[in-house]
Amino acid sequence: MLGAMKAGLFAAILVGLAALTGDGFAQTAGGGGGSPVVVELFTSQGCFQCPRANRLLGVMARRSDVLALTFPVSIWDYLGWRDTLAQPEFSLRQRAYAQSLRVRGRVTPQLIFNGSAQISGADWDDAKTMLDQMAAAARPGGAPEVSMVRLRDQRVRVTLAAGAAPIAADIWYVRFDPGPVTVLIGAGDNVNSEIQHFNLVESIDHVDQWDGAAKWFERGACTPECAVLIQIPNGGPVLAAAETYDPAADRRNN
Repeated sequence: MLGAMKAGLFAAILVGLAALTGDGFAQTAGGGGGSPVVVELFTSQGCFQCPRANRLLGVMARRSDVLALTFPVSIWDYLGWRDTLAQPEFSLRQRAYAQSLRVRGRVTPQLIFNGSAQISGADWDDAKTMLDQMAAAARPGGAPEVSMVRLRDQRVRVTLAAGAAPIAADIWYVRFDPGPVTVLIGAGDNVNSEIQHFNLVESIDHVDQWDGAAKWFERGACTPECAVLIQIPNGGPVLAAAETYDPAADRRNN
């Protein structure tokens, strides 16, 4: 009991210090329903249905209770157009989800919700229904409180409070561009089309593991925006998340 109180006090002090030293947007996300729904879109510039799914993710990204992320993949490069934004790490992440969610092969556009459910991004109505269901569902037990605070020089401080971790969870640090990032397609099914990407992931790095103890760390290069995901390994459920981006303050979404 005393140990838990000390851990909670330690995390609170860190958050307070970060707020004093920081000069930007701060978000605290909790396991008790305060953590946003993490929506990941796996998309490809060579996929005929993907531009529509990209726009859908842009709509979802406007919600304050959603952390939306776009991961371009090279699955359809052989059809005549090489995706200009795809990265091998993104394909590995999609493969991990295919195994954990028992999906036969990889598809696009694919939406992953909180690492625990997937659906095609081609049907807006079905996707929005699933998003509402995930937003109303209880978060996994033991999910930590997570705080992100911008510091000077494009650095960010991440604080995780103590919690009852089911197993050691991965901590992922994500850099993304809210966009829209527009690409003109020169060949393939979307030839001569301009495709927009929203909340485009530029990098995703494994930082550490969270084992239930209070923890904090700092990272640089939080440009344009960044997020942190606390996730069960090997494409498992996302326990909690936080981001620096405030959709309500972004005039591009108004």
